[in-house]
Amino acid sequence: MRIQRKELLLLTVLFGPQANAIELNDSTQIHGFISQAAVYSPDNPYAGNDADNGSVKFREIGLNGYSELTPDFRLAGQILSRQRDESDDGDVRVDFLLADYLVFSDHSTSFGVRAGRVKNTIGFYNSIRDIPPARPGYNVPESIYFDAFRDSLLSTDGLNLYGATVLGNNQFTWELTAGRKGVDSDDFAYFAFGYPVRKGKAKDAPLYVLNVNMVPGALNDFRLGISVVDTEIEYENTMSVAEAHMALATAPPGDVLINPHRYVTGATIKALYAIFSVQYNFKNWVLTSEYLHLDAEFKGEFAGIPADNRDKSHGYYLQAEWLPTPNTTWLVRYEKLDLGTNNTEIAYNPYRNYGEGWTVGGRWMFTDNWSVTGQASFNEGTAWLPSFKGIEDKKIEKYWNYYVLSLSYQF
Repeated sequence: MRIQRKELLLLTVLFGPQANAIELNDSTQIHGFISQAAVYSPDNPYAGNDADNGSVKFREIGLNGYSELTPDFRLAGQILSRQRDESDDGDVRVDFLLADYLVFSDHSTSFGVRAGRVKNTIGFYNSIRDIPPARPGYNVPESIYFDAFRDSLLSTDGLNLYGATVLGNNQFTWELTAGRKGVDSDDFAYFAFGYPVRKGKAKDAPLYVLNVNMVPGALNDFRLGISVVDTEIEYENTMSVAEAHMALATAPPGDVLINPHRYVTGATIKALYAIFSVQYNFKNWVLTSEYLHLDAEFKGEFAGIPADNRDKSHGYYLQAEWLPTPNTTWLVRYEKLDLGTNNTEIAYNPYRNYGEGWTVGGRWMFTDNWSVTGQASFNEGTAWLPSFKGIEDKKIEKYWNYYVLSLSYQF
């Protein structure tokens, strides 16, 4: 198992002499986590080539901190290293880095503003999906938080307005975010075409996010939420129409129809999606469900020939968590995702338009800092099977399972 040099620096901080906490002063703290997992996926290549025989190339390291310069103003940030076999290389990156100013606060209302790289609150789990001890099981529900553009949706470089208010006995919290975020070109290509593209790059995308949560006064064991995201991703610096025609001149007849990804001369995806969320806490049970509606418009050009379509995708999950003791959690989840009838089918993976599956798992926090998580997932369809370079050369099965055992440390 290879650990990169930058990861070693993070490990040194995590397991140094102050590993239980780092308090620089009364208003400044540093926290962190590390998670190491073993994944066995005997049916399909899960995020890489090694998991079919069992892989330990699944590691997450994070270091975060904040400093309250005044009661109303603070700085906060987090850096992450995430290795996920071949789909994520473990490079250290800035997860968020922001200045937070609380403009107004009284007994019933508060309002503030954040600027910088801010976390996107989308649904119940997007903002904490890279914090292993906070997730329900090893993964967040993949029918809602699928991997296609995960890094682009995690945070935004821009401005975030947030607030809370009490109306009657009902508690409301809200966030409104606007900015831009980089898009991984390979992620775009695999999502749009199912294959890598010879030439092209995804531009930084505008991102607008609205999130509202409510706790009803009459039913304060319930939590309700809605999230709306609007974005447009453009693929630029593609081959020219002339270059595409030259490539076609030496290709078999009809190749532009069989392998359109080889002749991309332009592409744009406009997406508007909403997540509706509900959670109910009853004694030592937590019941959660979310529903995704995605309206996407694709405008492509292949060797100068336009090819447009518009489609709607839907996903949902039902999840039950049982907490028999303060240190143990058991989980069962059913989920389903339909990526729409117009989403392109591809030869090596004809099942990528849909996914349906069951997940069972558990977590035991055996000390204040250490926990172990186990999970088994049983799936039909591959809508949330992670893509990676070379997946197009693999045989993809319709029915597939994977199993995870992870050890996590946090301080």
